[in-house]
Amino acid sequence: MKNQYRDDRWSAFRRELIELDGAACVRCGRTAAEGAVLQVHHAKYIVGKAPWAYPLELCETLCRRCHAAEHGEIPPVSGWEFVGQDDLGGLYGTCDLCGKDLRHIFYVQHPDWPSMGVGTYCCDDLTGTTVASDNRKYEGRLKRFKKSTRWEERGGCHFITQKRIDIQIVPVEDGFRVRMNATHGKKVYSDLDAAKSRVFEFIESGEADSFFKPKA
Repeated sequence: MKNQYRDDRWSAFRRELIELDGAACVRCGRTAAEGAVLQVHHAKYIVGKAPWAYPLELCETLCRRCHAAEHGEIPPVSGWEFVGQDDLGGLYGTCDLCGKDLRHIFYVQHPDWPSMGVGTYCCDDLTGTTVASDNRKYEGRLKRFKKSTRWEERGGCHFITQKRIDIQIVPVEDGFRVRMNATHGKKVYSDLDAAKSRVFEFIESGEADSFFKPKA
């Protein structure tokens, strides 16, 4: 029997469906001009029905990658959720998606696929967000802030000025307290690193801008 996918009726059906879908993958939006190989995906198969005889509502245009993902041949390309991250301290990990060696690994999960540990760009690509790159940016800034040469130590106290806020970390009996612009914080941090981390979070998140906003 002649291969149905070489039939002129299938070619016409395929061409018309892809045109109806805007000549782009309905999942990722890529077009043939962008290098995508466009294919027709049947949402479900009906025994004995020719591939060109399906209702249009049961068919959609997918690129080869999204089509393979839909059939479970490769990890799904969307629908992933970021659930956590880890710094391995060196290139001791491997991205489950692209195979790249990793130090910073991001964990993602999907209802139809086993959880994976992936790199920054793969995480952002799978989740459709910038959560991984934003976290990497945040962690890099935090590290540089804590190690900044602008920190001064006098009498056991640590001083720095950030965004025009005068910051002082003061040793107390059980750890360290933070003072900003002469306003004393109540929380005691177990060590200097924790106090600096909280200072950075307070400033980076915009909390400090709101707290020290001049009153009208």
